Amino acid sequence: MADWASSRAKTARYDTEAERRPVKPHLAPQKASEHSTGFTSQVAGMMADSIVDKAIKDRTAQLENEGWNGGYNNGYKVEANGEMKSKDEDKDGAAADEDDDLEALRARRRKQMKEMQEKKQKNAALGHGGYDEIAEEEFLKVVTSSNLCVVHFYHRHFEKCKIMDMHLSKCAKKFFGTRFVKLNAEKAPFFVEKLAVRTLPCVIVFIDGVAKGRQVGFEGLGGEEFATAQLAWKLKEWEGIEEEVDPDEEF
Repeated sequence: MADWASSRAKTARYDTEAERRPVKPHLAPQKASEHSTGFTSQVAGMMADSIVDKAIKDRTAQLENEGWNGGYNNGYKVEANGEMKSKDEDKDGAAADEDDDLEALRARRRKQMKEMQEKKQKNAALGHGGYDEIAEEEFLKVVTSSNLCVVHFYHRHFEKCKIMDMHLSKCAKKFFGTRFVKLNAEKAPFFVEKLAVRTLPCVIVFIDGVAKGRQVGFEGLGGEEFATAQLAWKLKEWEGIEEEVDPDEEF
């Protein structure tokens, strides 16, 4: 095998000036003394980390300002840590969030529809939608079973009571959220006295079994030719009807 030193001596004269320059030695960490706490090494490490972080931020800013060499980053964006992330990933994430929001909205809507259907079935079982006569013994059960209940205390020979019956019958069919019933005042002396019914017809609104308002005779309705919507509006004012009421609507 040829001696490397002698071979190198023969070819050295052909080296370029750059090749003849001495190679700068790598800086080696200083040897710590026996009394060293390591603080110097820690500071050096922190400075190195700081330099790396700054270099990443500077490079990121440069890429963003330059548009990554005239637009070659189209479809990507540079994260704060210097990594590149596809913009499509952001779009996919946003689309997924929209899908989640839409599904949550649909779930709430399905729940609401289910609750409405269950409530409608319950009200139908309680007699909502009809206008029935009840006995005094049924009174408490009727007004406490339904959240909203309207009771007409009437006299069978009073013409005004018959007119009120006609209007309440129409209301019962339209406002399904309320139970409409009538009670013969002559056959219900206890509740007539308890509720201080003095004038007939008398229509009382009950909410969860508690009397909240009453329509005495045709007071405030404009005489015997009043419209059903006017009566419904009065009942709505006492919160005896949950549906919307148009006072000008023809029933």
